[in-house]
This record gives sequence, C-alpha cells and structure tokens, in this order.
Amino acid sequence: MTMTTLRTHSTEQLRRGTVVHVDDAGGILVQLEDRDDAVRCSRLAVSDNDQLTLHAGDCVLIWGVEATDEPVVIGRVGPAHGERAPDETPAVLTIEAQHSLTLRVGDGSITIRDDGKILIKGKDLVSHAQRLNRIKGGSVSIN
Repeated sequence: MTMTTLRTHSTEQLRRGTVVHVDDAGGILVQLEDRDDAVRCSRLAVSDNDQLTLHAGDCVLIWGVEATDEPVVIGRVGPAHGERAPDETPAVLTIEAQHSLTLRVGDGSITIRDDGKILIKGKDLVSHAQRLNRIKGGSVSIN
C-alpha cells in the first residue's frame, strides 16, 4: 500500500458532528452532519490523566464511522472551553519539577527551588488576611 492510498483511506473516515449527549460513564452520542441518526462514539485517550471534556452542542471530529463498530471522537473543533464545570475542578492539584518551578506573568514571578528556597518578585507585593497574617522564620529581615 502506498502512502497516497493510506492518506485517502484515512481522510475518508474523518467526519464532523455535534455532541448530542455525554453520559456519566463517558459514552458520547454524536449527530453527524449528513445522517439522521446519532452515533455512539468512544473518546480518544491522549494520556492516563488527561481526558477531552465534551458537552452537548460541541462540534467534534470523529474517525471510523464506516470502518469500526464504535467510532472515536479525536477532538473538539473550535476554541477550548474557558471555564470548567464545578465538578471538574480538582480537589488537589500538584505540579512537580525536579529542580525549579517558576510561575511568571509580566514583571512578576514566583520561583520554588529544590533547595527549599522560594523567591517572590514583583513591582509591589500585597498580602491580605481575614484573620492572622504571620511572618515566622529563623530570622526575619525587613529592609
């Protein structure tokens, strides 16, 4: 089989549709643009802990409508959803790095190093507390 033939067969299986329903078990019903009936689809798993979040009304690209028993949603077409549903917000989020982790926006940054040092840089630093605001350390230096 030549590469041209492979490409032709692959693209013939790509179809566009609209998500009709997503059930609690992760099953997806997709209405194709050129069919009257909705098709049950699987979801493409891109990693063990990252799953495409779909909602009714999302436009999706699916593969394998004619070739498999259960086609696969390979992605959402259009912009990503800006907000997560409340039940999708993780209770705990851990970000790990081996030597250093930096969050940077404009002129401000927070860096956490593997030696335990935390550096906070910015034009102004503001600290607010509704209750006690404690500064504690082996020694505390102000200016």
